[in-house]
Amino acid sequence: QMAGAPSQATKVLAPLVAVGMAGCFYWFAEPRLRSALAPTVPARLYGEAEFQVAPSFQGSRPGWVFKTDHRGVGYYCDKEE
Repeated sequence: QMAGAPSQATKVLAPLVAVGMAGCFYWFAEPRLRSALAPTVPARLYGEAEFQVAPSFQGSRPGWVFKTDHRGVGYYCDKEE
């Protein structure tokens, strides 16, 4: 069955609820969404000699750390410049 025509209260409350939901999104979700989508700047840029491609962890290597960074997944030199 179809419902009857919307009541006057529904006509008034529906836009208020929509505005309230939009306000909640703006104040709570929008800043988190913006920060999640913002491009990140790597803490350090690694040269070619400081990176070895590895699609998966293949054991520890002294002086290297396995991670995903700006060059991709692999082993990065763990020494400070």
